[in-house]
Amino acid sequence: MSETERIKRQILRALKLRPQTFWELINHQDGHIAAFFEALQSLLAEGTVLYQGHRFRLVREVELHPLADTLCETCGLGVVLRGYWEGIYRRFLEVTQDRPLPTSDYDQGFVRPVDTVRRVAYIYQRGDLEETDIFILGDDDLLSVAMGLTRMPRRVVVVEIDQRLNRFIQEFAQREGLKNLEVYDYNVVEALPDSLKGAFEVFVTDPVETRKGLRLFVGRCLEALRGPGAAGYMGFTHREASLQKWFEFEKFILSAGLVITDILRDFAIYPERENQWEHFYETYEIMRKLELPLPEVDWYKSSFVRFEVVEGPRVPEFEPPRDLRELYFDEESWATPLPSYLKGP
Repeated sequence: MSETERIKRQILRALKLRPQTFWELINHQDGHIAAFFEALQSLLAEGTVLYQGHRFRLVREVELHPLADTLCETCGLGVVLRGYWEGIYRRFLEVTQDRPLPTSDYDQGFVRPVDTVRRVAYIYQRGDLEETDIFILGDDDLLSVAMGLTRMPRRVVVVEIDQRLNRFIQEFAQREGLKNLEVYDYNVVEALPDSLKGAFEVFVTDPVETRKGLRLFVGRCLEALRGPGAAGYMGFTHREASLQKWFEFEKFILSAGLVITDILRDFAIYPERENQWEHFYETYEIMRKLELPLPEVDWYKSSFVRFEVVEGPRVPEFEPPRDLRELYFDEESWATPLPSYLKGP
């Protein structure tokens, strides 16, 4: 999806609500002024939009949902689930009640359900949800389920190593009749299937945060993207990633031909009680450093980062992890559980 195409969709869904002035409409899209003007001119030339009385209005029906606004009315910045999105959140709570719990074997953990839906709403806000092909690498959070409930994406493909999660998502898709939600068993250390390369406009992942793990996860996602205008989203923490690690990763992203467009700090929270991962703490490095009780508050948080392809994309050369220990652990992995297969006798 090109930048112009994304802007046009954002304009059209806003106009589906009501006619708007230039100055109102510019707030509902993400392009710079010249790109916004170009998109408007294209819509006017196509005869889809009319400019009359200093307002733009739709001339004919378009197959897009009217803009379901998520912007916080108080600060004008945050994502609030109301109206349509509140309904999606309620349904998400219902259908994920018996979700699989995290396992230390894959460094799993899910964010609060409200944060999963807020992520989907934010992806929608950016114009990356409706009528797009989306690639999800790892889906502990069941983001694909939340996306499926909206019925907005054209195609959602999940590649995930945990067969429990894959069965859960497949059963959900069957119950809901979602033939465009596909799930594949996949280990990130293996090559990405050719059928998935260059096939998507959007990727989403929550990578392991070792230096090599970050590049491996995001490198696979880059292989899945089509070209300029495609977007990527990832969760990235400040708990197990220093600014030096952020710095190195940002250079990796820039060299891949992408630009960072958004960083929402601590956008998602990992709930202690719901994850039921008290036993994970037995092997956390931080618990070896200091005598600590189990946490009484939710403390592990993740920022939400958006990228957009300007050139390429290409996957910069990097040294992959030699083994699973190097995939999951580096000197900053102080809150990562030791997988059962790496524990001694």
